[in-house]
Amino acid sequence: MANTQAQFGFKHIGYISGGAADYQLNSQYQIQSSYATAILQGTPMIKSAASQYLIPATGTGNLTTVVGIFQGVDYTPVGGVPTFNQVWPGAAAADGKAHIIDAPNALFLVASLLTAVPVTAIGQNIGFSTGAGGTTIGAGFATYVVDQGTLTTGPTAPFQVYSMYQGIGNGSDTTTSYNWVVVTFNNQRFKQLTGVA
Repeated sequence: MANTQAQFGFKHIGYISGGAADYQLNSQYQIQSSYATAILQGTPMIKSAASQYLIPATGTGNLTTVVGIFQGVDYTPVGGVPTFNQVWPGAAAADGKAHIIDAPNALFLVASLLTAVPVTAIGQNIGFSTGAGGTTIGAGFATYVVDQGTLTTGPTAPFQVYSMYQGIGNGSDTTTSYNWVVVTFNNQRFKQLTGVA
C-alpha cells in the first residue's frame, strides 16, 4: 500500500545496542527568553554561533552539526508561573531549560521528505529538511523530515540511516514516497572531533 504524507519530526524510539535503557534527557541547555519562534517536539537543535543558547536547525541540514532533538522545555510564561510544555511557545519571562535527547546512540523514527529512502541507503548518512507544509500528527510535533536527496557516504550529514521502519501500514512501504526510516546521530556534538562553535 502506498504511503501518505505524515510528518512528525524525529521521534525517539530507543538506542543502538549497548545503550543505557533510559530516556537520557539532558536538561543542561537553554533557550533564550526572547526567542520568538515556536519550537516543536522532534526538532533538531543546534548551538547558536553567537551565544550559549540552542536554536532550531533550519533549511536543508546535510552539513549541520546537531546538538540533539528537542523534547520539551521548562519555562515561565510572561505573567505566569514556571511550567513544562513539549512546545517552546516563543518568548518567555526568563530563559527556558530545554530537554534534549543528545545521547550519541539514540535512535529516531522519521518520515522521508517525498522520494522514498531506499533500503540500499542503510548505513549511509542523510540530512534533513524542515518539511514546510504538509501535515502533522497530533499537536506540537515538528514537521522535520529526512531528505533522500542528501544521502551521502561523506562525514558531515547529521544523521545515519540505521534501518527501515519495521511496522505495518503508513510509512512501511519502502518503494513509495513518504516512507519512514530509523536514523541515529552521525554529525552530532558528541560524535565528532571538531568543537561546536
